[in-house]
Amino acid sequence: MSAKFDITYRDRSTGKLLTEKVFAASFLHWSYNITIGKWATDLFFRTRAVSQLCGWFNKQKWSARKIDRFVQDFDIDMRESLRSIGDFASFNDFFLREIDPAKRPINRSQDICIAPVDGRVLVYPVVESDVTFRIKCCTFNLSQLLCDTSLAARYSGGSMLVSRLSLRDYHHFHFPDSGVPGPPRSIPGKYCAGGPYALRSLVPFYTENHRMVTSFDTDHFGQMAIIEIGAFTVGSIRQQFQPGAYASKGERKGYFELGGSTVVLLFPKGAIEFDDDLVRNSSEETETYVKFGDSVGRAIGNQCQRRGLAC
Repeated sequence: MSAKFDITYRDRSTGKLLTEKVFAASFLHWSYNITIGKWATDLFFRTRAVSQLCGWFNKQKWSARKIDRFVQDFDIDMRESLRSIGDFASFNDFFLREIDPAKRPINRSQDICIAPVDGRVLVYPVVESDVTFRIKCCTFNLSQLLCDTSLAARYSGGSMLVSRLSLRDYHHFHFPDSGVPGPPRSIPGKYCAGGPYALRSLVPFYTENHRMVTSFDTDHFGQMAIIEIGAFTVGSIRQQFQPGAYASKGERKGYFELGGSTVVLLFPKGAIEFDDDLVRNSSEETETYVKFGDSVGRAIGNQCQRRGLAC
């Protein structure tokens, strides 16, 4: 199904290298690799209106007929879901399914940062604010991502985690540590697909797509930034938290409506040491599938000491 892209990632739980199944693979290949398709994408498919239209179709009752086939094609474990297939009113309703909390145990160690979502993770121990580099087929620049030069300067020399969600994943996102979040800031933009679907060109996904930025004053990692990035067919990024109110580790922050999406975590310099397997795989440009609640890194001791906490 995804042979045109040959997107591979390593499953953390098994250590196996797997090939990702891509929904609408032929269409995505046409959109990002064939000249006429690239023109159509630039002019039409990456607009907000198209993503909203896709969302509207998938909120209709008749769209529920797609659920059973989708579950089979993408091997989705419905034992994790709090509802069965017949309980969903539409495909979008299924897409927003909640999972049984017992299926995602949270690492409660105080010095551990947890994955905020189920997704394919890349980590970057050092990121500079004014350097543009490649993440798979996408270009990345910290200053352009945040659209705030002073905020970019805060994280220059710091660390970054990128977690890419596919259409089959659980699409709620959660707080990776405890602390107090500020108000989310919306950055309007386009809706390019978030996966590595372009074989020859680079896509400005991180600097042009619609995204939301939340500064998060954490208990163990300093002033973190959480960025949710919308992608093709993602009409909305919904926030469910109360700015200024204390949030527990693992507490739900919000969710993406229909489509694949990405969550980025930014850490100040000297705040986190990423887990060895994530660093090793990322150095080989291999994503690691990590589930929400699992460890992605450990707080560096002096960061905790500055805040008067034990690590």
